[in-house]
Amino acid sequence: MMLRLLAAVATARALQASTQPHPLFALSQSNTPKPVNRVLKGDFDVNPKELVNMLPLAPSDRKRAKEALARDDFVVTLDGVVTQEHCDRLITFAKWAMPSTVTGAASNEVDSVDGAPAHQANLPKAALKELLGSEGYARLLAPASQILGVMPRAVSAFVRKYSTTSRPRLPFHCDGCDASISVNLVDGSEYDGGDLVMLSDNALMTAPRQAGSAAAHSADVAHAVTDLTRGVRWSLVVFAHKRRNWRRQFSVQADGRVVDKRR
Repeated sequence: MMLRLLAAVATARALQASTQPHPLFALSQSNTPKPVNRVLKGDFDVNPKELVNMLPLAPSDRKRAKEALARDDFVVTLDGVVTQEHCDRLITFAKWAMPSTVTGAASNEVDSVDGAPAHQANLPKAALKELLGSEGYARLLAPASQILGVMPRAVSAFVRKYSTTSRPRLPFHCDGCDASISVNLVDGSEYDGGDLVMLSDNALMTAPRQAGSAAAHSADVAHAVTDLTRGVRWSLVVFAHKRRNWRRQFSVQADGRVVDKRR
């Protein structure tokens, strides 16, 4: 029993001392097409229409991404959505909620996009409203309301840590909500890389990097976070839903088409 305990302590210390992200990130990168990897490494000299066809997406999500690429009303970017005080509060909460301040790992949760450690602290709606206050909460949801045409009926949120030793990137994907909001909690001068990129308006768009700035987009927009190579990026991510019963559902038609029943 003592030997097992010592082995567990040694393993925990090794994890704390690790300067490399989890091997699953390298596996995800190796399974990504080379042209897409170049974009995720910061090379934005690419034809958006060619890029969307190369993304490793499910057929239903590829269809959504192609349609979103042609839209000019699916992305909204704003500065000053969250105050510096509230940015600091959210980061403090995330550091407290994540058991390891070195790796940033929050329990054993993995991300549904790449199956690698999520490195996030989930934030219940009540806690989000308490941290931001009623006015700050309404200001946060305003960009999503602009895209959806209505105030979201339900939200889910988390604070995520990107760094060279935790989660260095997030591959291209479409979301399962109705609209998403990403808020930069630190200024872009504090890190290199780590750009939120989105395929919309027939372009590869990048989100603003100022602390407190936000990018809201339709869930149909294919988006990713490029490789972070220096520093730490903290971000608040909010999934907005038009209905309280927001669980995503699909139906398969007789002709084989997959129909997203969110709409």
